[in-house]
Amino acid sequence: MQNVTIIFKKSMKMSELIDADYRLLLLLNRLNISLGFGEKSVDTVCKENGFDTDCFLFLANYQSNKSIINTEEAFKILPLEPFLQYLKRSHSYFLERRLPNIRRKLQLVFADSDKGLQHVVLDFFDNYTREVQEHMDYEDEVVFPYVRSLISKDYDNQYSINIFEERHNDIEGKMNDLKQILMKYVSGNTDQMLMVNILTELYMSEEELEAHTFIEDSFVIPRVKEIEVQKNLLK
Repeated sequence: MQNVTIIFKKSMKMSELIDADYRLLLLLNRLNISLGFGEKSVDTVCKENGFDTDCFLFLANYQSNKSIINTEEAFKILPLEPFLQYLKRSHSYFLERRLPNIRRKLQLVFADSDKGLQHVVLDFFDNYTREVQEHMDYEDEVVFPYVRSLISKDYDNQYSINIFEERHNDIEGKMNDLKQILMKYVSGNTDQMLMVNILTELYMSEEELEAHTFIEDSFVIPRVKEIEVQKNLLK
């Protein structure tokens, strides 16, 4: 079957957008956009849920196609606030839903004979979760309020987005380490369907976190740097 790239637009039905790429259900979930939108357009659904339509389309097109013509230029004319909302809600999604759900499944998958490995895996996963929590809490409590202060023109000049950029570490790399452990060393006597389910969630999480980090590093940080330069020029 040949893959066809579809550029999503305001006028198309939200149901058509999901039919084109079912993975965008996760984007709706993170933006607290509920199903049951009938025949309504993307524009109507976004407006009813209080989320900027152009920002939604940017995220949908990026996540589905991984590339849009003139991506950087397209981002420059969009408001930053909806992206901060998206990133913060993504944090809540990972910390409150995705990671706890994976942990519950990891507790179930190991047989009695694999209790030693279960302890190693759960300890590894818990340490990783704490690292992700610290990473995302810093963004929620320090970085995003700073960016909002820049937008509102009441900013703290003791901080800079460079500080965030220097400490912005890779939080998806360890997800690959866990995948390798599970594929290579968990006994073949375990529930194979559950193992496939866990690995699928890990692959999806890794991909989602990579996209999350890319949006921050390639779009948000450069945009904030431009605002900082403008603030300095106005002094």
